[in-house]
Amino acid sequence: MMNIDEARCYATEANLLKALAKFGFDKCRYMIVCNRSGKFTAIFSISLNSEFVGGNLTMFARQGFITFA
Repeated sequence: MMNIDEARCYATEANLLKALAKFGFDKCRYMIVCNRSGKFTAIFSISLNSEFVGGNLTMFARQGFITFA
């Protein structure tokens, strides 16, 4: 079980998508989820995004998003 309540989140899915584009994550593979407060965040898999990560395993986590292997 993952606790997504502490992840970077946005009031709307549209705002989340704008933020992902701002960080350059819009071409990555991610899952959009809604936390208990009704806000949206993205969860990233390092293994599914190996071509984007390029050895930088903390790329998504540094921006406050949930990341797993």
